[in-house]
Amino acid sequence: MERKHGVLLRKKSAQKTQKIDELSRKLQLKPNNTPSKQTVVLKTKMMPQDIMEVLNTKKTSLFGSALRRPKSDEITVESPQLFLEQVIYVSGNYDADFNRDVSYTVKVDADVREVTIGNKRFSIVNESGVWKKMKQGVGMTKQDLEITVTEKAVKNTTDSLYIDNHGLETTFPYTMNSDIIENFAQRVLDVNKEHIRKNKINDDEVFSMLGQKFKDIMPPDIEINQEDFTVTDFMEIFVPIYETECYDKNKKVAIARIDAVTGTFL
Repeated sequence: MERKHGVLLRKKSAQKTQKIDELSRKLQLKPNNTPSKQTVVLKTKMMPQDIMEVLNTKKTSLFGSALRRPKSDEITVESPQLFLEQVIYVSGNYDADFNRDVSYTVKVDADVREVTIGNKRFSIVNESGVWKKMKQGVGMTKQDLEITVTEKAVKNTTDSLYIDNHGLETTFPYTMNSDIIENFAQRVLDVNKEHIRKNKINDDEVFSMLGQKFKDIMPPDIEINQEDFTVTDFMEIFVPIYETECYDKNKKVAIARIDAVTGTFL
């Protein structure tokens, strides 16, 4: 019994090791370069008085429902606080050389029973007697031959992603140009150092997220001969966001967030 138990433990350990190895292979795509990270801060175009105007217009939407909302004068708004929230941008190229098994169906003469290609033999696809007679009845004399082969193929693609300050993939609604980018990014960050929100993931994890995005577009049942992953752009962008607490007459609290670049109520 002890011997059987030991065999069972070894089997479970081997299965666990196999699963770890499979996960490692899935996540092992790493870039072949180590890019430097550029830091950008977007300009704060909305001033606190502008934000209060937006809040006074939108604050009732934070409470109640579409059928019953409180009156504007029933809601108290605290002074808005500016935060700089980090968004990571990364883009890259992915090239893969791989093999895939595929099947082709070709038409052959009615008297063919088998075809040999190299050292492989391929038999005629069996058809039901009824279907065979129907084909003959309409003058279809060819038969189907299914040939299974291994194709050597290549994949070349580019992709990118944005990651928010929570470490989740997000969208980026801004057009990057000199009109919205601060000239002295580090100076702005130093002034607002107590109100910066950054994600917890490191650079390697960012690259792994993009690498996995490339891997996910590849078919699962292929054999990769060679793959190459290059990071082309790597940037951290700090987006100014105003945030404040609002209270209704029942002391219910809601957080209001406003984009300090566009004035959008988030």
